Amino acid sequence: MKARKKQLEALGIPVTDGMTEAQAQTKIQEAQRKEAVQNGQNDGENLSETEVLADAKSLATRVGVSYEDDESVDEILDKISEELESMIDEAGENPQELNTILEYYRELKSLDDQYDNIQSAQNSMYAAMNMVSTNNKIALGLE
Repeated sequence: MKARKKQLEALGIPVTDGMTEAQAQTKIQEAQRKEAVQNGQNDGENLSETEVLADAKSLATRVGVSYEDDESVDEILDKISEELESMIDEAGENPQELNTILEYYRELKSLDDQYDNIQSAQNSMYAAMNMVSTNNKIALGLE
């Protein structure tokens, strides 16, 4: 946690008593994303599926979910979601645990949105390629 505390302080984020490792990590990631946007980089919109998969595996490890190396992003995100639901049941009325679980949910939602954007972009690309292919066939009299 000391390394995280130094990272938080370097990013100008106040460190509060009782802050968990997961909360610190989430705050660091959010600050780094904002910093990337301010520096003219994209906001993670163009992350590759491999990067999202790596982030999903990282979150799964922090949440305590096991996964196989050949599992898809969807499968891992589904497992994380199921685990978070069971964690909510176990947390009861403990606000600190619920806050940690909420941070995990935020990260899960972000990963899910990023993955959906990747899938949508891929589908658009394939549709455009199909249209170009059809136009070429028509132009060449093959259809």
